[in-house]
Amino acid sequence: MKRKLLYLSAFIFAGSLSAQNLELQDPSSTIMSGRTHYIYDSGMNMSTTEFHVVNNSANPINFDCTVWEIANTTATEWQVCFGTACYIANDGVSTGQTFSYATAPAMGSYNQLKVAPFSFGWITGDFGVWKVSVFDNTNPTDSSACYIVWTANGNPAGDINGNTIIDGSEIAGDVNLNGIIDGNEITGDMNGNGIIDIWEVGGDANGNGIIDNGEILSIDKLSSNNIDFSIFPNPVSDDLTINYSIKGGNTTNSTIDLYDVLGQKIETHNLKTNKGILKINVENLKAGIYFYAVKVNGEIIKTEKVIVR
Repeated sequence: MKRKLLYLSAFIFAGSLSAQNLELQDPSSTIMSGRTHYIYDSGMNMSTTEFHVVNNSANPINFDCTVWEIANTTATEWQVCFGTACYIANDGVSTGQTFSYATAPAMGSYNQLKVAPFSFGWITGDFGVWKVSVFDNTNPTDSSACYIVWTANGNPAGDINGNTIIDGSEIAGDVNLNGIIDGNEITGDMNGNGIIDIWEVGGDANGNGIIDNGEILSIDKLSSNNIDFSIFPNPVSDDLTINYSIKGGNTTNSTIDLYDVLGQKIETHNLKTNKGILKINVENLKAGIYFYAVKVNGEIIKTEKVIVR
């Protein structure tokens, strides 16, 4: 099985943050925390992916695992297993799905955590992107998280030049093209660990890592029901067309913003009318997953996912 690790952070804070005892590693004992982990092989082999949960403390830790679906092109369900105890993570769920639990021994490693797709029927090019987090279920701040990209056969998702690795120029958000996502390249990463932690998502009242409809503090009581918003084609390689209609409320300050998968804003388009068509050329964007958000008076009202090829 071929693997490629990309560092998402170049910053390490010492002393200012509480100690992190849990650490995600791959079966080769390579640290995965705060990184994107690429796995590409046959569909059959990808379904056996296992990870290590290392406990650096002097006491055993009971840990839970939460997964978030970022992209899932084949619409298959996923599996989260603690040894032989397996659970199903459903496709199409935008919120985190939490499963518990297993015990990481003191100063040791639990080596039977599996997070993987039901990929037996996957064909070349099929891929999925999920965020995986493990945390002490008595102290949720002691956690470790990473993004994992599974791609069936061929090249990993985002490998534009076909050399079977993700080069620096192929990483969405890598502004200085050094092959990693530095801390200063991730908007909203307050503690500089290279990922957007749950507590760093402004307005996330229930702590699930996203802004649910009930958490949107919209102006003049606007909600997602006030927005008609469609994009095509999707996936897109050249021109993206966005049809929008904003109904009700004060919409004099409305925009459509583009974000990469890490939450970094790429561009902003001001809307001059409450209803219309916006055409955007994406040929200069790196291949990957992006999100378009309709903002009214600075508040995100509705989002849509788009894949750029």
